[in-house]
Amino acid sequence: MTPRRPGPFPPTGNMAIPLGVWLLGRGRSEGINCFAPGAGALFAALAPTVALAVIGVWMAFMLPPAERIMGLVRAVVPLVCTLLQLMVSELYAGALSRKGLWTRYATASLWCGWLPLAMLIMAQGVLHLVLPGAAASSQALGGLAFGAQLYTLWLTWYVTKVGLVTTGWQAFVMTVLQTLPVGGLLWVLWLLPPHYNAVVDLLGLSS
Repeated sequence: MTPRRPGPFPPTGNMAIPLGVWLLGRGRSEGINCFAPGAGALFAALAPTVALAVIGVWMAFMLPPAERIMGLVRAVVPLVCTLLQLMVSELYAGALSRKGLWTRYATASLWCGWLPLAMLIMAQGVLHLVLPGAAASSQALGGLAFGAQLYTLWLTWYVTKVGLVTTGWQAFVMTVLQTLPVGGLLWVLWLLPPHYNAVVDLLGLSS
């Protein structure tokens, strides 16, 4: 059964975006109504990722020459992966005749993309307080990262289903289409110099 088309978004407010992320993160479809459509809202959602990339590039040029390439890779990979996912989702939305819903969906997806990372950081902090020894182990960190990745996949599926008004199967296809290119890119970066390992970097285990 095709999901019901979301209604108009609420008036713009300081808490609209956090509320939308909170609702969608809990599986509440009305959260999509907290995000505005249009290019302006989309660029605002993309701005934090761009800002972090710019800061990362600037800091990379302050590193010793031997570490500069790795620093540049670390800085630009999140932005490249985000842009790749946006490109795939726009093409898929066009194929489903949902192009008119894409900017609001993409805006919601970008903001919700920070939620698993925030939850992972909080979980690491709680684990460190409760079990200080276990918090430093690679097994514990790997388990947290695996759980965060599963949640990320579910959230990608759910925001697609709600934001583009698709069936569960169509949202699943979108999730696969967005995940495979990013996974392939990270695999290539790991194989080729400077052998960037995104998982290790995310967990803060790299030197």
